[in-house]
Amino acid sequence: MTREGTGAGASAGKTTGSNDAVQEQFSRRADRYTTSHVHASGEDLAWVVAEASLTGGEHILDVATGAGHTAFALARGARTVTGVDLTARMVENATRLAAERGLDNVQFLVADAVHMPFPDHHFDIVACRFAAHHFVDPDASIGEMSRVLKPDGLLLMVDHIAPDEARLDEYINRIDWLRDQSHVREWTAREWLHRFQQAGVSATVVREWDLHMEVSWWIDQSAPDEERRAEIDRMFREADANTRAMFAIQFDDHKQPVSFALKCVLFKGRKVAAIAR
Repeated sequence: MTREGTGAGASAGKTTGSNDAVQEQFSRRADRYTTSHVHASGEDLAWVVAEASLTGGEHILDVATGAGHTAFALARGARTVTGVDLTARMVENATRLAAERGLDNVQFLVADAVHMPFPDHHFDIVACRFAAHHFVDPDASIGEMSRVLKPDGLLLMVDHIAPDEARLDEYINRIDWLRDQSHVREWTAREWLHRFQQAGVSATVVREWDLHMEVSWWIDQSAPDEERRAEIDRMFREADANTRAMFAIQFDDHKQPVSFALKCVLFKGRKVAAIAR
């Protein structure tokens, strides 16, 4: 079902990336994520809260929480929220922001998404937003989310995805990897749905949208070297009409790429079975 080889620096049949690369990248750029408008706001954050249908009694886990923005949004209507992230600097920033906002029902821990320090069937809701394309072992990560989720518990995940067409899949994964070497893979929606099913979660796509990005801001968030910047610029410039349309690539009067769109989805699932051991 899964198509794991991509043009994003991947060899056939393998994904790229490592936890070391993720930690190095996000330790260097952690402060930028406290103010990133993509992570701190956006319609999708409200959609996640709406789909959670909070009653005030929920115990929630936010996986790869980053600066904690999703955790903060959910904490306003939940009993407790625990955010985990692989990068200690991110956890430090999220903890500081929670204190500044007076949110005493939120805590943050350093933890890998494939080995989380919680018992089975512990959380009512597990959320993950704009992080899954960094998962080095996405099967294990989704399996771990399912493990800590209560039976009939809710899983909500937002991420940008690859189109089904292999050529477009390779294009967006190559550009994202050039920008950020901790990028592993933008999977297709079908691949994620299969992965949820294998982990005992019955999921659907409840939202699809284009996330329009200013090219210069998007690149600066990860600060790639000049060679990588030049390659990204070349790929935008040389994109054919179909690729430009798919990713809404726009240019200024001087033929400089100024904006494009990532293809995003919100998955919603219910745990229907325990992970087979």
